Amino acid sequence: MISWLITMESRQKAAAESSALGAQWLLAHLKADGSFEGGIDLRAYYKTPAAFVFSGHVREAERLLDYISAHLLKSDGDLDGTGVPWYKIYRTYPHSWICCAAMMRGRFELARSLAGFISTFHDPLTGGFFADQNRTTQEIMTTSMAGLACLWAGDLPRAEAAAGWLETLFLAQPDLTIGLYTSWNNGLVTHFDEESAPGHFIDATKPRQYYFQYGISAALLASLSGATGNRKWLALARAYLHASEHCFADRYTTPQSGKIGWGAAWTYRLTHRPEDVALTRAVINGLATMQNADGSWIASGAYGAEEAEADSAVIDITSEFTALQGAMGLVAGV
Repeated sequence: MISWLITMESRQKAAAESSALGAQWLLAHLKADGSFEGGIDLRAYYKTPAAFVFSGHVREAERLLDYISAHLLKSDGDLDGTGVPWYKIYRTYPHSWICCAAMMRGRFELARSLAGFISTFHDPLTGGFFADQNRTTQEIMTTSMAGLACLWAGDLPRAEAAAGWLETLFLAQPDLTIGLYTSWNNGLVTHFDEESAPGHFIDATKPRQYYFQYGISAALLASLSGATGNRKWLALARAYLHASEHCFADRYTTPQSGKIGWGAAWTYRLTHRPEDVALTRAVINGLATMQNADGSWIASGAYGAEEAEADSAVIDITSEFTALQGAMGLVAGV
């Protein structure tokens, strides 16, 4: 386990160091052709370009984008999701991550292709994006990430529509102190079986919920506020973030917490409010504590182990947290 005594003044450095260590683990498993040792499906590739961009390894990010374009991208802008267990449930989520990273690197041809496919899942009636293959349900993570991809790719109308969907969903919440309903299907989805509950409701009374829903929404909303100057979106970003404070005590210290720090950091950059930076610092601390000694992260089981074997799931989570720690560490004042 990595043991850092992180003071208020050193959290930005700690985030950067955590991201750098995660990047070194990824680099150790990156092969010359842009593929990953142990990376047998899309999970190993869709977050890694962003991880390398935010950790300062732009050449490797380019190599990965080349590999994705040559081996995983289809002619219609779809991606080969063979072997990804959740691919039919969160259908455009990987596309959105790659689209954002492609725009960061000026890969307009790749971003255009991916954004075109993402747009086919947009619902013009609600403003949201369908999450699943059958286009039945819209939920926060998919809509927020698709909205970010649209914003980066220059599709401001769909990005604003996604933000409007987040506003509608937030205003429909019956009681934020008990949790957050995260899905929409002809209205707020409030009835579901126990097995599917995590995908529809963050229960404030239980541990290890999908806390990332509070953060990824704020990442889009704060970004859109910066892009448009509309402070309404910034206020909504803060409302989503601080609704997480009603949740269980582990809300900033599990693998499901990382995106809260991302959203809080990008919100703090615009507000400079101490409440917003406090959330960022809590998540930086939590992610650093969960990081393995070799720089990797794992999504389940014991946290802070000595090392992890490279496979698609470990590359996925390590790429995400390398990207998020890097993004948080770049925000002045964190």
